Amino acid sequence: MKKRNLRRVGAILLATTMLAGCGTKGQDATSANSGTDTAPDTTNSGGSTDGGAATGGDTQMTTDNITLTYWHYEDETTINLLAEKFMEKYPNITVETRVIEDMSTDLSAAAAAQTFPDVFSGTDSDTALANMYWADITDYVENDPETANLMPTIEEYGIGKFDTSRRFAMPTYYQPSAIFIDRNVIEHLNLEMPRTDWTWSEMIDLIKAATVDDRTGMKYYGLGYYNRLDSLYGIAACSTAERAIKGEFGFDGNDFDLQYWAIGEQEFSDLKLGGYVAPQQNTQQMEDWSGDWSTWFGSTGHVAVFSEGLWSFQNIWNTEGYQEQYGLDIIPYVTPNVVDEKEHNVIGNMYMGGVSTSCEHPYEAYVLLKFMGWGVDGWNERIKIYSDTSITNASGVPLKSSNMPVPITLDSGVWDGFKSLFPTDEDHKQYWDDYFASITRPVPYGWYNIAGYWNFCDQYFNNIGIHDLVDGGQAKAATYVEEATRQANYYHAEAMISYFGPSGYDVLSPEELEKYEAIVSSF
Repeated sequence: MKKRNLRRVGAILLATTMLAGCGTKGQDATSANSGTDTAPDTTNSGGSTDGGAATGGDTQMTTDNITLTYWHYEDETTINLLAEKFMEKYPNITVETRVIEDMSTDLSAAAAAQTFPDVFSGTDSDTALANMYWADITDYVENDPETANLMPTIEEYGIGKFDTSRRFAMPTYYQPSAIFIDRNVIEHLNLEMPRTDWTWSEMIDLIKAATVDDRTGMKYYGLGYYNRLDSLYGIAACSTAERAIKGEFGFDGNDFDLQYWAIGEQEFSDLKLGGYVAPQQNTQQMEDWSGDWSTWFGSTGHVAVFSEGLWSFQNIWNTEGYQEQYGLDIIPYVTPNVVDEKEHNVIGNMYMGGVSTSCEHPYEAYVLLKFMGWGVDGWNERIKIYSDTSITNASGVPLKSSNMPVPITLDSGVWDGFKSLFPTDEDHKQYWDDYFASITRPVPYGWYNIAGYWNFCDQYFNNIGIHDLVDGGQAKAATYVEEATRQANYYHAEAMISYFGPSGYDVLSPEELEKYEAIVSSF
């Protein structure tokens, strides 16, 4: 048996263990395009709201020589190159960048030393909000014409507003979840590739059908996962008419309902206990299966369906010669809806970035935040950088294979360039077009956009080990629904009062404050 020894860890620098409901925070889609998905499009193709000389054509920009600091979690080489392009556009502004190692520690130290960054993008919104690190940027965003052409859930769900009327952050880095299928495995097992507008039950059926152990060779598993299925299920679980879910654990902007999570959690556990899920890397089970402790299931050619992030394709499967070496034909699939609803949301990593409350040049800092995050000008520069594979980072990796984000602008020129970085041959292009059409309504993992979410995970959910108990067959997910819902609503209400009440940003209405206080007092 040929050993497949892919050490995946180094290739995925910004993602940590098994993203799911209350999985580890990242340091870091489900019918096909059906006519109601928002396809990347439309206006201002390749255009810009800026342009010109010292102020880039923006009369609000200062002409003074200033320095702005930008702290981030992205690939260091990519951000440094973007900073150079920003400084070419605004020659009076010097940009200094830094990679954040630990958000809470680094920002606390900077605050104590009075060296706080002007702009920062991070993974832990609770830290930023609890310390009032982010300034209110509502007026900048609402008066910026480019924000009218962003993915629609950013405005619809108030992503970066944290369920208030004011905006404190904007998404600066987006990496959606993804389902992939190894077509070679499907063909080997004499199964049929599903339609791209498949349903959740069809996906589960395929996972079970593709789990084959004839005892004569290496077993075929139906599923390999990085992203747990319960988080995917929770976003796709019901129609908007039933409950307008806009966050994990059935969160609808007012409160939580964990009954949807529990169904997905139990189904995932049943798959694991039933032997349908491939072993994880660096485990005895992996060595027993593949012959090598360090094998990654995605390199074996013996797994049919993968619950991953888009980064797994970019950073690994899409690197030159990789699929050929391991006999793979990896196809992207839309993360299926549980119900046949064409308005399609998809969960993903979505770092939030903002202007610090200590910044002396907040408008200029906002323009920098936009350039580095969602702006068309910045994304046009990103496409140039990613398209040139001779440009590598310190590890020698081409930048498109180093956690390249997905644009949140819908600008057609940007999306044409972005799509060109993925397979465009006749045999694969339609799959990719369907996938890209399905990821334009993002829902961030909870810790990015729900106040108090990580407090709930850390102090209740993870503290009693719910994932492990259910995965191990020691408990049923439904057992925790009532109490976990009560706990989640408490931690959210407590955080809303703390962050946005009179002792915080003070932006809650009397009615909102009364509602949250009632939840806390009844706990």
